[in-house]
Amino acid sequence: MCGILLQVSKDSFKPRNIHLIETNEGIDIDRWETADPEVIDLFLGEGAYVEDLTQQQQSKVDNLEVLRSLVSQLSKVKNNVKISASEKEQQIEAIQDRIDAIGKEDEIPMRSFDFDRMMCTVANRGPNYLCFTQFERGGKHIQLFTSILSLRQPFTKQPVFRDEFVLQFNGELYNEECLETNDTQFIMDKLHSCSGASRCETILTTLRQLQGEWAITVIDLVENTIYFGRDPVGKHSLCFKKDNGELVVSSNSSVGFQECRNEIYQYDMESGDVETHQLFTLPRVHYSTSSENEILQELYSRLLQATKVRHDTIHPIENPEDTSVAVLFSGGLDCTILSRLICEITKSSIDLLTVGFENPRTGQLPNTSPDRKLAIKSWFHLCKMYPHLKINLVEINVDYKHWLRHKYRVRELMYPCNTEMDLSIAIAFYFAASTIPCLTSMKRLTKFDIDWATYEQNADAYTELTPYYTSSTKVLFSGLGADELFAGYSRHEGLFNTITEENYNQLQESLTHDIRVIHERNLGRDDRVMSCWGKELRYPYLDETFINWVISSVPPQLKFKYEIGKNKRGKDYILPTRKYILRQLAEFLGMPWVSQELKRAIQFGAKSAKLELGQSKSKGTDSL
Repeated sequence: MCGILLQVSKDSFKPRNIHLIETNEGIDIDRWETADPEVIDLFLGEGAYVEDLTQQQQSKVDNLEVLRSLVSQLSKVKNNVKISASEKEQQIEAIQDRIDAIGKEDEIPMRSFDFDRMMCTVANRGPNYLCFTQFERGGKHIQLFTSILSLRQPFTKQPVFRDEFVLQFNGELYNEECLETNDTQFIMDKLHSCSGASRCETILTTLRQLQGEWAITVIDLVENTIYFGRDPVGKHSLCFKKDNGELVVSSNSSVGFQECRNEIYQYDMESGDVETHQLFTLPRVHYSTSSENEILQELYSRLLQATKVRHDTIHPIENPEDTSVAVLFSGGLDCTILSRLICEITKSSIDLLTVGFENPRTGQLPNTSPDRKLAIKSWFHLCKMYPHLKINLVEINVDYKHWLRHKYRVRELMYPCNTEMDLSIAIAFYFAASTIPCLTSMKRLTKFDIDWATYEQNADAYTELTPYYTSSTKVLFSGLGADELFAGYSRHEGLFNTITEENYNQLQESLTHDIRVIHERNLGRDDRVMSCWGKELRYPYLDETFINWVISSVPPQLKFKYEIGKNKRGKDYILPTRKYILRQLAEFLGMPWVSQELKRAIQFGAKSAKLELGQSKSKGTDSL
């Protein structure tokens, strides 16, 4: 994985604290590069810097009980019908003044774009190698900064200059031809070997052949054109800003940036014009004549393959005590199926990452969140199924103080996503991927011949606990995409409130739309907030081949099933089953405990939503 930063500007640029060296690689360029951990740590430290609590924030932490009491009083006064409107208004104002005196924070504005600071932010995505290069082309100055997280050998420095192209590539490819080689070199070879009616078509033909999770910039030195964009689903983040004839493209973002759509952008350095090209169209639906059992078997085979190729391309770990792979783990259906498939494949230990939050508004503790309880249950059963593997349950318990300290960093990382719901989701993923030892502990099961009821009665007796644990894995597997493909959301169920012949056609249209926009709703935001820890995300459910098969060959009737029941008044109502075929897969894989689990969004399962006192009536769509 890499971090990408490209700027096309009218003037040359001199980064802070970098000594540039003139080189010649077919063109005159200035270059600086390092793999020195001490030097890289300086960039990482600045990019990951989080301010200490402000005086106002510390006051909130120190006076939580007072704030809870005042918020309770405020609610009672608002609901009091026995006092006059003027008296109610006076009491509300007095209580609110006391709340504000303790807990109101000054608004902290988003910082404007700064190339030096953005280099440090991008550096956190790839902490093994950094490179800055600058050259002039077509009357413009081009600055490139790349950071690399080394996951596959042989290691290749970036950006890559060869003949008429300059390449920055962030991602992993799963084309059969490059599984044993470096994917960046594979792309460059393709650029030189593909043929098309024009140079543009040659580049697009190359990009259409790439299978995996990726974001890219390609500079065509012949036509002074820059191509940039994301894979057809948009699994890796890429943002851009175009202003006054200048362009910035980055894995991260800042004020004024917008999310790249899952298209390829073509930027003319001379005119400043931008046009876009579509790489991928979703297939048409055709109803399969296969039986449910045949589809179930093929679902298992295809999802296993999508998981295996993403597992097998992780470079072997050197320390046997380290883990090569982790799963973002709520204990629910989608991630437990992935974990079960990884257990079939891996010979290494596995980290199952489960996050929970202290909620000062409700008094709930991290280890009592719904996701935590389910994660423990699913982890226990997986350990029983694979006693020869080290399956680590990594518990990240986020207290209110850490939430306050990090929320502004998360807000900047997730931008241009900017709603209360975005923050509650993003901050859960941010801490799930984090490496903060004081928040993290690890559990291993020590006795495998007991049942769940016995374990529940005395969990400590059958558990080995390691406090201050730091997950060494660089690769995180995510179950994102299962809900969009297999009808996991309440909006999908809502289509069946009135039963008509069009229900399943509407469902398929809704699911196809969900895949089209998942890059904007989820993927860019999630990638930015988790990759800042030097972690790479991999999404088996969003494998393009798998998506195509699910859309074209799995009937919507096997994604959402329902039966008609009768209520006490004798009226019909539906008994729905979302993600029906995935639940059948869980049964097939020997996991009945999770096959009937209901969908719970991470912000509600981890309890990261509405953590501020007095926030109970805020809406997820509210802007920050």
